[in-house]
Amino acid sequence: MKLSSFIAGAFGTVGFGLSVLSGMLVDNTLEQVLANSLVCAVVCYVVGYVVGVIAQQVSQEHATHVAKMVAEQDAKIAREQAEAAAAQMEPEAGVPATAVPGQG
Repeated sequence: MKLSSFIAGAFGTVGFGLSVLSGMLVDNTLEQVLANSLVCAVVCYVVGYVVGVIAQQVSQEHATHVAKMVAEQDAKIAREQAEAAAAQMEPEAGVPATAVPGQG
C-alpha cells in the first residue's frame, strides 16, 4: 500500500467524521450535514494525498541515505579487518628465518 493513499484515506475519513459531528452539534438539517461532510471529506482527502506524497518522498530519501551510510560503514569495517589480517600474515621484521631442514 502506498503511504499517500493511506494518509489521504485517513484525512478524508477524519474530515468527514468531524464535519458530521460539528453539523449535528449546531442543529443543521440532515441534507446540510451530509453535503458539507462530503465536501469536507473530498477536500481533506486531497490535502491528505499531497501530505502523503511528501511524506513518502521524505521517507524514501531517508531510507536511501541510511542505506548509503550503513554500506559505507560496512565497507570501512571490512577494509580494516582485511588490513589487520594482512598485517598478521606479514613476517615480522628482525626475526631470523628458520633453517630449511636437511640443509647444512
